[in-house]
Amino acid sequence: MKISSIIFCVLLLVNCSPKKEIIPGTSLELAIERKNTISNLQYALFFDIPENQKDSIPATVTIRFDLNKLSDVLQLDFNASPENIKKIRVNDQDIKINIENEHILIDKKFLKDNANAINIDFIAGEKALNRNPDYLYTLFVPSRAASCFPVFDQPDLKAIYHLELSIPMTWHALSNGSVLSIDSSTNKKRYSFSNTLATSTYQFAFTAGKFFRAYDPEANMTIYYRETDTAKVSRNLPQIFEMHREAIAWLKDYTGIDYPYEKFDFALMPAFQFGGMEHPGSIFYRERSLFLEPSASINEQLGRASLIAHETAHMWFGNLVTMKWFNDVWLKEVFANFMAAKIVNPAFYQIDHELRFLMAHYPAAYAIDRSQGSHPIQQPLDNLKNAGSVYGAIIYQKAPIMMRNLESLMGEEDFKKGLQEYLKTYSYQNATWDDLVNVLKKHTSKDLEVWNKAWIKTKGMPEITYALSSYNKTVEMKVVNDSSGITWPQFFNVEYKDSKIRFVKEVEIKRDSITRIANADGDDFTVIPNYLGRGYGYFRAPEKDIQYMLSYVETLKDPEARAGIWMNVWEYVLNGELDPKLTLQKLLIALKSERDPLLLDYLTDKIGVIFWQLLTSPQREMINHTLDETLFEQIAIEKDNSLKRIFFNCYRNVATSPEAVANLKKLWKDEITLGLELSERDHILLAYELAVREEKDHQAILTEQLEKISNPDRKKEMEFIMPSLSADASVRDNFFESLKHKENRTHEPWVLEAQRYLNHPLRGNYSVKYVAPSLELLEEMQQTGDIFFPKGWLDATLGEYQTKEAAQSVRDYLMRHKDLRQDLKNKLLQSTDMLFRAESILKKNQVDTPR
Repeated sequence: MKISSIIFCVLLLVNCSPKKEIIPGTSLELAIERKNTISNLQYALFFDIPENQKDSIPATVTIRFDLNKLSDVLQLDFNASPENIKKIRVNDQDIKINIENEHILIDKKFLKDNANAINIDFIAGEKALNRNPDYLYTLFVPSRAASCFPVFDQPDLKAIYHLELSIPMTWHALSNGSVLSIDSSTNKKRYSFSNTLATSTYQFAFTAGKFFRAYDPEANMTIYYRETDTAKVSRNLPQIFEMHREAIAWLKDYTGIDYPYEKFDFALMPAFQFGGMEHPGSIFYRERSLFLEPSASINEQLGRASLIAHETAHMWFGNLVTMKWFNDVWLKEVFANFMAAKIVNPAFYQIDHELRFLMAHYPAAYAIDRSQGSHPIQQPLDNLKNAGSVYGAIIYQKAPIMMRNLESLMGEEDFKKGLQEYLKTYSYQNATWDDLVNVLKKHTSKDLEVWNKAWIKTKGMPEITYALSSYNKTVEMKVVNDSSGITWPQFFNVEYKDSKIRFVKEVEIKRDSITRIANADGDDFTVIPNYLGRGYGYFRAPEKDIQYMLSYVETLKDPEARAGIWMNVWEYVLNGELDPKLTLQKLLIALKSERDPLLLDYLTDKIGVIFWQLLTSPQREMINHTLDETLFEQIAIEKDNSLKRIFFNCYRNVATSPEAVANLKKLWKDEITLGLELSERDHILLAYELAVREEKDHQAILTEQLEKISNPDRKKEMEFIMPSLSADASVRDNFFESLKHKENRTHEPWVLEAQRYLNHPLRGNYSVKYVAPSLELLEEMQQTGDIFFPKGWLDATLGEYQTKEAAQSVRDYLMRHKDLRQDLKNKLLQSTDMLFRAESILKKNQVDTPR
């Protein structure tokens, strides 16, 4: 064979080799490949930010890294318009721009083993820049850095970042690193920030704009904010700084590790999508979450303290040690919530913190686990573009319950020693849940594999029942939905009572066993399962015991016991085993004696749910006078500010009688106060509620309220929401149509509040037509919105419907979208759980739901 023929055959074989598929996002396969190939990663970024919000942002990035055995083209992530890439230079050589499916492709012939440098001129993508007329901020979690600049966007490629910003002269800037210099020699300011420590892409951040600043010399912290009410700022700042200082000190003591970053600053954004985001050295918060009103209840104060503790805990749990892949994102969130619960205890000595843990975690976790959209704490994830869907109540609320169970199983001190070893072993690195389990195993003799399989790897919750054994005359308790060998090991309390004895005892559910509660001569006994609420599951009970719990609960002095029973009662209501009307009557009686703000908040929430979703319109009309009068009286006579505010919030939510609506108007006009100190926010919400009830002169009320607002950010928020409140259906229709365009959903908290008013129960007969088109936006919103937005959109749309028509719209959507990704289907099933239960409960009670 001729040489030329041989060469031709070789070339033919090479050219016929299958080309590696380039897919959008960062797949797990790509992430593993890049982690094995790239090391010593550094980014040097420059953004030239103009004053005009509509002008583009020119930028440059230099990416330096070591390369080891690259097998194919190098994929650099960039999820913005390909036209935004202007020039690419690799190792001092200009190359042709080649972009495919959100990746800049760099042929390996331009790269070399060991040190490489890529220089790119580009226009910054704006998907994660959150631009406003006079400020902007980045939000790159979970994998949105690539929507702004070219980057290897995955959490286990930690890098050192150097940032420079050119900004308008009247602006200030904040980032992860300290300010090295500010050059004001031109008509703009040029900031240069110090290099970060090893940081994941989702943790990198900056903000720039017209901010006020305050400095705390004791802790060397600076806060950036936009609130214009100087009295509010002065009143809140000392507490905000103190809470951060105390959280840092507590975490340093608990972990045995000093604060792991160069500085600690934070910025407050008016319409921030989350409560907070834990960027190292530069935490971002929603401004309203930290600047509280003078009348803030103890629950609101505790919520702020918990948020601060949560974000501060992330400096160790999530930032110092970061999950390797977002299937373990729960690992950083569980410790942030778990540690926050510990941190806030000393400052709120008047709070029952066992009760607070119950109320902060169990109801929200149950709401997901009782639904058909339940999922394990650790979820599969094939591509980071879908990482937002793994967030939710399972990782924020259920996971801390499980972690506390693990702490109890191991013992508090051994658990702490295990965490300290874990943090020191993986400092400034990435780790998996299995890495943590392997460390914890060294500090306990307990079988963590059984616990891990049940609570972390398995979805749902146990169904636990009890009965009198005919064999040995003992009352026995067991898990009845253990079909796959999952026992859900745990400890909890039960109360047993018969004609001779009453006692409370701790019982253990463990593998392959039946738990014996007591000996019994006959069936004349009662049991309160999960007496203090610390067990996790559905505790099935016979009718006589359910009625006993409902009649007995308000007599108990222990608030944890009351909480455990009320949580049982609520599950019985939702499972159709307890009449909602009877339960509402008992709740109204309990309101008059309940003194714990955490429990009262829970009870008033359930009153609202029953009123709007588990009663028909005629039933609401029959009870609204009694309900309104009871709440109004409690507001008037209550002397405790926190309890008074809880009653007021419930009253504002459910008031529908003519007298109650008139009272809302009097409260808005300050003609009556009932001892309440109403804030500007209170007046805004009262105006909204009057509008949705179409009270006489409601449009004039909205207009007057808008004119009273001096803060420009809050004024823009109200201007945005007002069309959703209009009595003119065509205005509401046009507003809803506008929400179909992503550019009109920039301020997500505003969008969700407006969507809730569009779908308010009082307008349900008309607004049900919005359900189907709202669902059609779900997949697009998952790609364009931030991590909590799709679930928030579903809740705002469906959260208070009870009608057959709304339920059928959901079923029709699921039929049309049989290929809907399971994670999104789970979100939908979670949000529609109450709708389907309301439909079932009303049908069971032989009531036709209104259309």
